[in-house]
Amino acid sequence: MLPAEYACIKPRQIVEQVMIPAALAAGNFISGEFSRRRFSVSQKSGQGDLVTEIDLQASKLIDSILNAMCPDIPVVDEESVLTANPIPCEIAFIVDPLDGTLNFVHGYTELCVSIGLVYKGKPFAGVVYQPLQNNLYSGIDGIGSWKNGREIRIGKEQHLGECLIATGIPYDLHLRSEGFMKPLGHLLNQVQEFRILGSAASALCYVASGQLSGFFEYGLSPWDVAGAAAIILGAGGVVLPIREQSDPIFGGSIVTGNAKIGTILRNELSH
Repeated sequence: MLPAEYACIKPRQIVEQVMIPAALAAGNFISGEFSRRRFSVSQKSGQGDLVTEIDLQASKLIDSILNAMCPDIPVVDEESVLTANPIPCEIAFIVDPLDGTLNFVHGYTELCVSIGLVYKGKPFAGVVYQPLQNNLYSGIDGIGSWKNGREIRIGKEQHLGECLIATGIPYDLHLRSEGFMKPLGHLLNQVQEFRILGSAASALCYVASGQLSGFFEYGLSPWDVAGAAAIILGAGGVVLPIREQSDPIFGGSIVTGNAKIGTILRNELSH
């Protein structure tokens, strides 16, 4: 539930009239620039952590729409903040204007725009738009989730042996051994197979729609997962921290799936 001062903003209205238009505007811009293949690139925290002028321009476009439509709700944007710590405000939009920048730079089409609405640190509503596939995902915790207007539900797998699981490679080189190679090796013979997409938000949407059975990753920031986490919840899935004392949005690691697979995965990753 949103607080009383936001009671005039109905969940479907804020998704359909604010978040979706912002995501579509940024996605259409990104799609055009992807075709042109002309942009500057710079490095952020590591060799795989890049930012382009397209990220920055898409960020400004989204922020301008959100600020114009909902001036009382702060916007926390990957390209405009200095920390991934829990936000000090009660409610906020959390934005990744281009999730999958490294894919974008290399001409690989797995990328998306992600916008989440977080209330008291919990994902409440989310929109993820994949402009190159023209797939629009949206979801509201407790209400439902949709792909291109059609309702989606989490998969029904009950055992790891029937699961296609996605993960990601942390940017932090020191985290790759413990946060990627170790869990990958531990789970490799327990699941059907793994997929690495290079876009956490896209992978989470595939979990929400049943195309993937589960997802886990270490070294994440809130803008990587806030929007798609709400879509997972709306589709009937769970969003868990890998470490019980942590937080799945702000704690840097996440595991998702249906209630059974999500719990099994977390237990396996905790070993």
